[in-house]
Amino acid sequence: MKKIFFVLLFAGALFAQEIFNVKTAKILTVTGVIDPVIADYVAEELSKPDFDIAIISLNTPGGLMDSTQDIIKSIMNCPKPVGVWIGPRGAKAASAGVFITVACDFSAMAPATNIGAAHPVQMGIGKGGEDTELSKKVLNDAIAYIQSIAKEKKRPLDWVKDAVEKSVSIGTDEAVEKKIVDFTADSISKFLKKIDGLVIEKNKKKMKLITKNTSINYVPMSQWKDFLHKLANPNIAFILLIIGIWGIIQEASTPGVGFGAVVGGISLLLAFFSLRILPINTVGLLLIILGLALLFLEFFTPTFGVLTLGGLVSLVLGGMMLIDKTKMTVGVSLKTILPAVGFLALFIVFVVGALVKSQKAKPKTGKEGLIGEEGEVLDDFEKQGSVLVHGEIWQAISQTPLKKGEKIVVKGIKGSTLIVERQDG
Repeated sequence: MKKIFFVLLFAGALFAQEIFNVKTAKILTVTGVIDPVIADYVAEELSKPDFDIAIISLNTPGGLMDSTQDIIKSIMNCPKPVGVWIGPRGAKAASAGVFITVACDFSAMAPATNIGAAHPVQMGIGKGGEDTELSKKVLNDAIAYIQSIAKEKKRPLDWVKDAVEKSVSIGTDEAVEKKIVDFTADSISKFLKKIDGLVIEKNKKKMKLITKNTSINYVPMSQWKDFLHKLANPNIAFILLIIGIWGIIQEASTPGVGFGAVVGGISLLLAFFSLRILPINTVGLLLIILGLALLFLEFFTPTFGVLTLGGLVSLVLGGMMLIDKTKMTVGVSLKTILPAVGFLALFIVFVVGALVKSQKAKPKTGKEGLIGEEGEVLDDFEKQGSVLVHGEIWQAISQTPLKKGEKIVVKGIKGSTLIVERQDG
């Protein structure tokens, strides 16, 4: 009787597994910072009925936690199996990428990839007071969130905690060994072969995946969404801000409305759009505005670089603090900030230098342009007479007597009369 019971129990378990014949695999490509555009793209595609399983091709340094949570909700509430492939070679699933990977029903990593470093960093945290308390709250919330997902997906709780708390990161082989991911796969097609016969559990229902003869359908983002996604990158937003500032300065230093106004205006509008999507730290934005004001004032109150130096320092600090790291794990990189501000500094030095030089230079046209020019005496005279300067005859006065043919230098102008003296002084 016991043997019969166990046979029936085993047969019942097999019967409980739904055979999931996969005819179409939809591939979603998620590259770069996780933002609302990416979240909308994933949610929209997973809500469609045109696939049997979906695989997210993932390569990300992290991103917005709100957008990450939206993606996780789309994955976990999708009635069909959703997997993730961290690839191609050289790709990574850092920060928000760890959360997404853990939330998927099955996963794989290409060789020479890594996963981890999910600590929610914030500039200024760790110095005591409210910042420290805020840091603890953000950290504890992230740990609790990822462990709740890992528990449901049967992933190791200790490692996901260390990934958030200690920013640990591991490579492909170790990730498979620790069961963070299920397989190593060079490509999506090899990944599909490896999951053939895999039994997963989703929404309290077991599914056995059959992936033989599966067609692969790559579904990229639309061109418009791809454009918006690129704009929502913190580094792109900062570069657009710098170009906008350059345009304003260039326009302020030259008369009329021209190239600087057009390029600078468009860049600033695109930057403002990016900043509307991204979580902005108010202090960082104010520092950038202060930097712009200081640079602008340099053209009207030349201070020999004092305001310029202050403006550039404000821009660097503002760029470092621009993104609110409690809401987004990726900020503006120093590799972007320093070259962009350096370019602006060179431009300002060139423009301000040209303005100062033009202010100090003597006039080249009109009567004032004659000062310092040489000429020749036309007739002998003691105090007032005629001289030839620039091929023109002028009335001139001199403190010393002059003789015809002597060389003179124009020292000043009084009305329409030149003040001259003998060239040898």
